[in-house]
Amino acid sequence: MYRRFISEILFLSLTFVSAVNATAPISGRIIADTAGTPLEYANVLLLSLPDSTFASGTVSDEKGRFQLVNVGSGKYVLKISYIGLETGTVLCEVSANPVDIGDIRLKESNVLNEIIITSKQNPFRPGDNGGIVANVAATLLSTVGTANDVLQRMPGVTVDNGKITVFGKGVPIVYINNRRIRDISELERTESSEIYTVELIANPGAKYDAEGRAVLLIKTKSNIDGFSAQVTERLRQGKYSGDYENINISYTHDELNLFATYVHNHSKQEATEDHYYTLKNTDGVWQHRTFLPYRYTNIPQQVSTGFDYSLNDRHAVGGQYQFYTGKYDDTMPIHAITHLNGVLHEMSHSDSYTKDNDYQHLVNIFYNGDFSEQYSFRFDFDYLKNKNDKKQYTEETISSDTESREINVCNQTDYYLYAGKLTNSWKSDIGLIELGGEYNNIAGNGYMYSNGYADDNEFTNMEQKAAGFVSYSHKIKGINIAGGLRYEFTFEQFTEGVTKQVIIDRTYSDIYPNISVSGTVKNVDLSLAFNKRTQRPSFSQLNGNVVYVNRFVFQKGNPYLNKSNIYDVNLQATMKPFYLDIGYAYVKNPVLISFMEQQSNANAILSTYANFPQNETLYATLNWNTQIKFWQPNYTTGVEQPFFTATYDGQGVEYDKISYFFKAYNDFMLPHEFVLSCNFNYQSDRQEAFIESKSYQRIDTGIRKSLFNNTLRLNLMVYDIFDWVKDKNYMRLNNMQWDADKKYETRYATLSVSYLFNNYRKKYRGNSAAQNDIDRF
Repeated sequence: MYRRFISEILFLSLTFVSAVNATAPISGRIIADTAGTPLEYANVLLLSLPDSTFASGTVSDEKGRFQLVNVGSGKYVLKISYIGLETGTVLCEVSANPVDIGDIRLKESNVLNEIIITSKQNPFRPGDNGGIVANVAATLLSTVGTANDVLQRMPGVTVDNGKITVFGKGVPIVYINNRRIRDISELERTESSEIYTVELIANPGAKYDAEGRAVLLIKTKSNIDGFSAQVTERLRQGKYSGDYENINISYTHDELNLFATYVHNHSKQEATEDHYYTLKNTDGVWQHRTFLPYRYTNIPQQVSTGFDYSLNDRHAVGGQYQFYTGKYDDTMPIHAITHLNGVLHEMSHSDSYTKDNDYQHLVNIFYNGDFSEQYSFRFDFDYLKNKNDKKQYTEETISSDTESREINVCNQTDYYLYAGKLTNSWKSDIGLIELGGEYNNIAGNGYMYSNGYADDNEFTNMEQKAAGFVSYSHKIKGINIAGGLRYEFTFEQFTEGVTKQVIIDRTYSDIYPNISVSGTVKNVDLSLAFNKRTQRPSFSQLNGNVVYVNRFVFQKGNPYLNKSNIYDVNLQATMKPFYLDIGYAYVKNPVLISFMEQQSNANAILSTYANFPQNETLYATLNWNTQIKFWQPNYTTGVEQPFFTATYDGQGVEYDKISYFFKAYNDFMLPHEFVLSCNFNYQSDRQEAFIESKSYQRIDTGIRKSLFNNTLRLNLMVYDIFDWVKDKNYMRLNNMQWDADKKYETRYATLSVSYLFNNYRKKYRGNSAAQNDIDRF
């Protein structure tokens, strides 16, 4: 049924695209009048005449070039703006032939104020190869706060406690100015006023790592010469107070940019978790209840510094160093009660204390070379050293014993990564060809020691990955065709014990294709795409470290996990102000959490990970966004149909419950340039494989204002005003049943104060050579 459904979508979409209207592109290059240098990320607006209504928009690339595609016949005016330069206008007329404006020179301005056009610019527009682009700089999105606040308003994107997911796709790869970010908290340190555009690519091409099912590309504004700084203080008030400090400094002179960042965050929160486990075995029915009211403190810090230097207008080099340290402590009283066949078997109380310290050093260097207008070359190299030291101390009292006992569990892991990536690009009249390769080498070791209440373990882990890719894209009479192939070869070896006994020695060899076709039918932009991606287990899922809850409940990784392969089909349609995305995903060998009996204790429960045969999902997202005078609404609704089968109590169970969500973001421009936000989120009951979650809803509100010519920004937000968000989960698998009732601190307020001096930070052009593997740490 679903194969036929997908085939019909393919046929209808190709039929639509073949009927593209007669349109033509407009192109040109934007340069500084005095220096004659290309201007990257200049804002380009196309306004139709005679009423000057918004027709299209884009930003210039690193060579100052821009192109507006699928422009209908008529008379237009181009409006080009850039920080620190006068706004330029160009009249043009479009017929059936492409229009090349040539060089557009922008003169210096004595006024450095930002020019933001918000009158008729739509917040979103379709991307060149499908997906959607947020026009941040020219809309109210520039005032919402941070990059996370912008992403939260992207159709189908959810940001929850710092975790970003794309509906139907999972966790995306995120780039800022072509540099893949290592630390997702960097988005919280990026002001929305610094961003030009954000592009969501729902079907990434071959040049992106095969693990990325979706990509978010964030482009920021360039810096003007001189010293710039940004200082942000954010106070958080929930049950406990928290604080966040961020200092960014940058110095730019001619072709040299120096930058440094320091970030400190202190967070203290409370949570409660109530878990019910039911286990059926030869003894009968075991019922374990574990209640954990705990308090935790998290203190991450990061220091980074680097440089970006243009040797000339064609060649650039740079380097960046980042040091990250994280200190996590929790105090967790654990109350446990166990029944066997309905009769009380045992009660226990534990006081558990955990210290978790992370250290990470990351070095990135790059070289960019434009050897001609047609050919360019780039190289990136990464070195990473990661160390995790975790200690858990538990004092446990059992009702059947006269004395308490102490359980100490120590885990430590050390990993090293070396990676290189090179990309060659050829651009000509017949299209764009990109060809490149990657090599990653990862080596790690670790151990787990206890004082007799858990199995001691030592391990080593080694991975080597070599990849090559080629991609091609071309526009033919308004139709954009893109495709590519990516090949990856991976070698893995895992050993256990002091003797380093090899328990895993395997290789993967796979090809990942992608293809997309996009175009315009009347007023509808259509895109149809297919790709194959992969998902490798994280190192925390692979290693053998043990977390001791009580003598009946343990948590541990699984080194035998295999990677998953994912097949995606997407149909996207944009007709302003609506955006529709319909997709189907088939996942082979998904890695899912699994509960099983502990080998040495038949009535205990081990929480670990396992591969399952397959998982399928059919989903659709619809977004409506526009601007109505002082009101900017942004509403998104989505529906998801899963298809998953598991076994419980000897019988097959179908998990195919339809779920849906609704997000309503409302921004209002008030007098005296205050901006009021009123946001509502609702998520219905849903199933992710065999884990079911109950519905929740939340309301957030806030007010923000900029002062002193946009150099001082104030933002007050209150989240989950009515404290509605609760996390309730259910699972039925094999001979196990699990029910969990969790409550985290979701109601809190933040007050952010940011001071910005000359703050249009020049981008660092380096790009991680192995960010997917870095993320797995």
